[in-house]
Amino acid sequence: MSDVERVDLLEKLIVFVRDDLLEGQAAADLTSTTPLLEWGVLDSMKTARLLAYIRDEIGVRVPPRKMVGDHFKDLEHVTDLVLELQQPVG
Repeated sequence: MSDVERVDLLEKLIVFVRDDLLEGQAAADLTSTTPLLEWGVLDSMKTARLLAYIRDEIGVRVPPRKMVGDHFKDLEHVTDLVLELQQPVG
């Protein structure tokens, strides 16, 4: 995946989290490195909604073994996870 495609994916994730999971000032303060778990941006319900977005809109299923805190610490890490899972196995 090119840098441009990575940036596009990251922007899609930022827009989704900002528009669908956050409200008010928290949405305005969101960046690619906002600590999602530390700041309480992601809880179990919001994480499920994010995973559904990744599955439905990006076409990537996140297996349970990849659903660990390190992959969801910020949107940079979520982007890296999605890109890793998009790579063909072989």
